Amino acid sequence: MLMPVRQRLGNFDMPAPSWHSCVMNGNTAPLRQRQAQQVRIALLEATISQLEGSIRSDVSMAEVAQAAGVSLRTLYRYFPDRASLLDAAGDHLYWSLGVPFEIAGPEDIAASFREAARRLGARPQLTRALVRSEPGKLSRSAVRQQRLEAIRGALKPLTGSLDPCTAQYASAVIAHLCSAASWVSIADECGVDDSDAQEAVCWAIDALMATLRKKDRRLRPRPNGRQATRIRRTHHEQD
Repeated sequence: MLMPVRQRLGNFDMPAPSWHSCVMNGNTAPLRQRQAQQVRIALLEATISQLEGSIRSDVSMAEVAQAAGVSLRTLYRYFPDRASLLDAAGDHLYWSLGVPFEIAGPEDIAASFREAARRLGARPQLTRALVRSEPGKLSRSAVRQQRLEAIRGALKPLTGSLDPCTAQYASAVIAHLCSAASWVSIADECGVDDSDAQEAVCWAIDALMATLRKKDRRLRPRPNGRQATRIRRTHHEQD
């Protein structure tokens, strides 16, 4: 089984399959392994093309096999069911587009969303299929969970001092904003360009983050008189 490794993309980390690293490093994989990987990629690309072609309620395994130039039996040897095929197609799509996953901290959440939205926005019809169709939702479910975990982790420095309800609300709203569904809905329902919808979401994220920072500062314990004096003396000595 090919395990993902980390690959650096600009200021973000993204998962890259180990076979990709082998190719980039000049390592020659066995012929059979390369051929198997070519078949796998052809099947994933055919699946993505089906999703992009129209909003549909299902993905035809037979049509995917035909588009990839392999038999249906071969397809099932690689992917035993639709769920595994769609899951792998989502991973492949997000990797090929270079969508970032890891977020260093609270100050990087809006920037990470902007970069992810920009890359998904390069294929607007496919992005809408991912958001609206059942096969599309299935294909992005695993990668979406990775993004959610990254967002929650990045928010912890700000939400850790909040009461549990407020922290839960803040995490839920910001996680929803940091999704393709948010900017696609704004663009289509409000009649604005995709790029403007994405910037509107960034504005909302920044506004919420500013509010959380204010709450965090107010809730942090202030030093007592002796501690304050000690801090001032320390700063004075450092100067």
